[in-house]
Amino acid sequence: MDKSKMLNEIEDKLKVVNKGMFRSEDFDDANIDEIEGIHNMVTSRSNISAIEQSAIIEELSKLRK
Repeated sequence: MDKSKMLNEIEDKLKVVNKGMFRSEDFDDANIDEIEGIHNMVTSRSNISAIEQSAIIEELSKLRK
């Protein structure tokens, strides 16, 4: 799966209000494994708490260029 699709699915699952917050061009391809790990965790869960959402968003923000 490509980086852009994974980031879009993460945004959708987390119900991010600011769409485009995680644009694929803002992330280095070297971080694809970390993004994929977050994507797999997020999409496999039925519920994600607000605290978990904040932590995931913070983690993705650290991966930005």
